[in-house]
Amino acid sequence: MNRAAVILVMCGSSIATSTLAAVKIEEEAKRRNVSVVVKKGKVADADVLLQSTKADIIVATAVLPPRDDVPVFNGVPLLTGIGQKELFDQIFDAIAKIKE
Repeated sequence: MNRAAVILVMCGSSIATSTLAAVKIEEEAKRRNVSVVVKKGKVADADVLLQSTKADIIVATAVLPPRDDVPVFNGVPLLTGIGQKELFDQIFDAIAKIKE
């Protein structure tokens, strides 16, 4: 995959927590020199947003069941800071596998 990885960051309302998580992911991607496009949305709109964004990965700060079509990561560590490094490692490892 030569294009930027598309990360869909989702929360309950697509306002506060998804914005905070999206900014942190963009900053970490820049730090790791990884090309990403981060989109935001509501968990309730997951199916529609996946079709329209063609997301490679979902990071959700609200409850979103696992999916067969795209990896889903719990984004709460991006809000609390606890486990944030480990989450970033998991996200960017998944991106590396997608790009293979």
